[in-house]
Amino acid sequence: MSREIFVHVPYRKLREVKEKFLALGLSAELYFSALDLENCSLQEIKEELAPMVEAGLSFTIHAPFMDLNPGSVDPAIRKITLQRWLQLLPLVEYLQAKVVVVHPGFDHWRYGALVEEWTELALQTLLDIIDRYPPHLLVAVENIFDKNPWIIKTLLDKANHPRVGHCFDVGHFLLFSKTDLDTWFHALGPHLLELHLHDNQGDRDAHMGIGRGIAPWDKIFSLVESTGRKPIMVIEAHSEEDALVSLEFLKKRLHPRD
Repeated sequence: MSREIFVHVPYRKLREVKEKFLALGLSAELYFSALDLENCSLQEIKEELAPMVEAGLSFTIHAPFMDLNPGSVDPAIRKITLQRWLQLLPLVEYLQAKVVVVHPGFDHWRYGALVEEWTELALQTLLDIIDRYPPHLLVAVENIFDKNPWIIKTLLDKANHPRVGHCFDVGHFLLFSKTDLDTWFHALGPHLLELHLHDNQGDRDAHMGIGRGIAPWDKIFSLVESTGRKPIMVIEAHSEEDALVSLEFLKKRLHPRD
């Protein structure tokens, strides 16, 4: 069970929970912030992660996202976005990471009148990074402030690349989407690579355990199954208790006879 499910953890907090990952055999989605990449040497990071690598755990990586934007109209912002994503390359190779998750950086309040320009610029950045990443690696674009699936769909359709797809974040969908789940999955189901699984009450990005908020989990998993795809499942809870609640939920759902 543990090799099918990943648990998200910021690198800065890994030391606090690493033994728990090792004891439970949990695979990890590691979030590296810009400060992590600035302040920690590659050797330091490798030494920290070595016990997990030696234990045979699997990894995905969540790229830096604060203040970054692959479709920014400012070329300097696009340049630093690409630079940050490229800084992950040695870690991708060391960890043999399966996926790198990126934030698109689009929101309709800033780019509502510049949708086509943003999309073309983001497409250039996305194709640039996929060409530089190793051939085994997938890149998943996560929904953040998206009111509907059409911006991400347009970007992924234009990319038309087998290693570029969608990370569906349940909590962000609950907060920001004005579109129903059926419409979302009809649009982006064919691109689905990864799931970010967490819950909330619709008022803030609380990253609660699965089943502790308002998310219609039966509907979500039914739609995931209907895509015929096998996305990586990542628990994105913000407390150990909520992570364990989510693990138990998924264990019962994926292995009801265990």
